[in-house]
Amino acid sequence: MLADNLETWTDQWKREGLEQGLEQGLEQGLEQGREAARHLLVRLVRRRFGPAIAEQTAPLLAHITDLQQLEDLGDQLLLSPDGDTWLRAVSIEP
Repeated sequence: MLADNLETWTDQWKREGLEQGLEQGLEQGLEQGREAARHLLVRLVRRRFGPAIAEQTAPLLAHITDLQQLEDLGDQLLLSPDGDTWLRAVSIEP
């Protein structure tokens, strides 16, 4: 009886540990993807509008956690005719 319970508990702990590890790994991967998207956007802004606009962009992007939103900003970067328009677009992004 006790041996059966021990085996059941051990299996449950292993399963819970595996699930927790998978969740943590997935979240880390998603965060790395978001950070890479932010980095790429700042790099492209620097090349397109210069370092001053890029420096203003970085903190605005830092709070954005939605990867789709970051991708949409990539489209907006292509459409922005100047740095001021770009900064307005980033500032109003929900």
